[in-house]
Amino acid sequence: MGVFLIIGRTEDPCCSIVHDRLVAGGRDAWLLPEDQLFPGLGFEWKPSSTKQQGSIRYNGREIDFAQVSGILSRAWSVPVSPQDFETADGRYICAEWNALLMAWLSAMPCLVINRIRPELWYKAHLNVPDLASLVPGISLKLPRSLVTTNIDDANAFCRSARGPVGYSPLTQPSRYLIQTTADQEELAALNGSLPLQLTEWVEGRAVDAFVVRSEVLFVDQYGQINTESSTCIARDCVEISDALGLTFSKLSLIAGTDGDWYCFGVDRTPQLYKYAEETRSEIVQALVRAFLTATEPV
Repeated sequence: MGVFLIIGRTEDPCCSIVHDRLVAGGRDAWLLPEDQLFPGLGFEWKPSSTKQQGSIRYNGREIDFAQVSGILSRAWSVPVSPQDFETADGRYICAEWNALLMAWLSAMPCLVINRIRPELWYKAHLNVPDLASLVPGISLKLPRSLVTTNIDDANAFCRSARGPVGYSPLTQPSRYLIQTTADQEELAALNGSLPLQLTEWVEGRAVDAFVVRSEVLFVDQYGQINTESSTCIARDCVEISDALGLTFSKLSLIAGTDGDWYCFGVDRTPQLYKYAEETRSEIVQALVRAFLTATEPV
């Protein structure tokens, strides 16, 4: 029986609960806390086009790469403290760790959740323009969107919209409603400081779709699992996640009042903090199933 590696943070409920579920099921799971690995991590790797050779040592334990049955990667590529990150050495360590981790995960033959493609290394959240570029044949509707540094263009977009628009930072999933003249004045205050990302505001029901391989769990705005009215787009969600090379992702969706489904973004490292315990449990169980089915004999 092989070892399931979990690379992340001990305070991340996704990491800790997956680890505990695997152990409770009699599996060998090893949680490597990214922010506590240095100094102390021993990593030997001989890259090969046919067989990955090497070993990992940490906290008195050592395993060979051949023993690894699956990997859950929840790393943020910042294995140092915030204070150390502000130093040149700290940023160098982060860059080297990210390069090593991404290359190694890409080469491992076992199931890796998630094996991140280079264009997504520094994009934890994909916005509407990202999706239009990376998934040009996306099956769900994308709202009209604009990214500009010109406030005149931003104001013109607001005037052309059928209703209100939302402002979002480029790297965050947050949306702020721009509806009144006062809202537009606040938006104008950002001119010259930040790029302005605007998206048409779609009225409807918000749904988070968690994709784990071919399984989709829909979570409603109250944080509860609800599949009754969302199963019709499950295949679309899986196709989008597959197109991005993701095994585990979260799609931010709106079931519009016009009957269409809109995608406002994709998280490649979904967080579970805000969800109820029952919801987190079901999402984690889907991850455990993904691990176990990937290692079952055919």
